[in-house]
Amino acid sequence: MAKLTTEQLIYLLYARAYTEKDTVIKSTVKSYLAKEWKVRSEQIYDALQTQELIKQASKGRFYVTEQGLQALVTNLATTDYEFSSVKGPKVLNTLLMCIKQAANFHSQVNSSDEMSFDEFQEKFKTLYLEVRQKQELRGVVAIHSKELCDKFMEINPISPNKLSQYFDLLKSNGKIFAVDEKGQELIQWVE
Repeated sequence: MAKLTTEQLIYLLYARAYTEKDTVIKSTVKSYLAKEWKVRSEQIYDALQTQELIKQASKGRFYVTEQGLQALVTNLATTDYEFSSVKGPKVLNTLLMCIKQAANFHSQVNSSDEMSFDEFQEKFKTLYLEVRQKQELRGVVAIHSKELCDKFMEINPISPNKLSQYFDLLKSNGKIFAVDEKGQELIQWVE
């Protein structure tokens, strides 16, 4: 994620705050900047545009991209900047403090839920072998990837995107052999 300078962070914050109908006027953002940053507002704008955190919508208007919003939130979580304006600095500083705490909490929750590929592979193989053993007792083995992945998600804390990424990695590494039969993917553990 982009590491922003303090002036870039505040520029993005004001841009997002004063956005109306998905865009904001450059002069509006400039008017809220501190005096020392107003003279460099074009340079700040250009730096943010180069990083694709903002995009020009029309002459004099731009918008904050999704990547820009993510950079804003991430950088707000780690900033020590304090507003000194007489227009409610306590409220703004409290807001920043809350955002920082929420982001720290969110990153702790996510890091505890993150599963490594090796852990995924081990747990997925164990589940696969359990399902296969049950099917062998019935005499027919046909393990559907969707059903197995759904069951894996039920018993393990993993996001659908991470599961899909790791499952594709198992296939590309040759750990799983997959065959499409009647619109359903059947899988077999190769080892």
